[in-house]
Amino acid sequence: MKTVFGLFSDVSQARSAVGGLSRIGLSRNTIGLLSSAKGESQSADMSLLELPDIGKVSANAPMLELLRSRGGIAGALEGLGVSKSDAQRCIELIRRGGTLEAVTIEDNKEADALAIMQQYSSTEPKALDRERDLVIPVIDEELEIGKREIDAGGVRVSTHVTAVPVEKTVTVREEHIRVERRTVDRPIDDRDEVFRDQSIEMKASSEEPVVAKRARVVEEIRVHKDSNERVQTIQDKVRHTDVSVSEIPAADMRIRRKTS
Repeated sequence: MKTVFGLFSDVSQARSAVGGLSRIGLSRNTIGLLSSAKGESQSADMSLLELPDIGKVSANAPMLELLRSRGGIAGALEGLGVSKSDAQRCIELIRRGGTLEAVTIEDNKEADALAIMQQYSSTEPKALDRERDLVIPVIDEELEIGKREIDAGGVRVSTHVTAVPVEKTVTVREEHIRVERRTVDRPIDDRDEVFRDQSIEMKASSEEPVVAKRARVVEEIRVHKDSNERVQTIQDKVRHTDVSVSEIPAADMRIRRKTS
């Protein structure tokens, strides 16, 4: 299989080439068109989309499928077998308003397709072997170590108020009134109150305990966090693509070996 592609400065030239290719037996559904939206008048078979580094473009169904499967214009051109230098030239021409046309054909129609594109193209069309390169990706996995916080436990401090009996001694003073009567025999003097009514009071006092409570801080519980760092070794497995190449003998060589 071959991929034939050409660049056209005018979208009408590209459509004329599509007509010529259909006349040699190629289906229009296999011919991809990609044109700058500047130079493409909107038609039923073309869809508008936005591409990085190019902007708004217009593509038909075969080209849209290729763009989506390859992730953009660069991948699409690579899928067609276009070299990096030719791909850059295609991108630049499309950016300026040109049109890219590409079709996959059988080898026996290569010359006819090139001649038709040459008739309408402003540049030299090219034919590429779709199977000339078989790309096998070799993939290495890399181990990336991140960090996240996890619960490492902790301390819960609870306080409870309890009452305990205490005992304390205190000395209190008490007064008592005692009345004594003595028998005496002496003359009256000036201190004596003679024949007068009177009332004399003497009061006694006592002390009683008065209880007061005063709270004092006698101990402190401090809760704090200490942090430290440690080096931890992570062991895991990463995958790698191993490629082995073995030679396949030609069919005629196998026949010769059997007959010999």
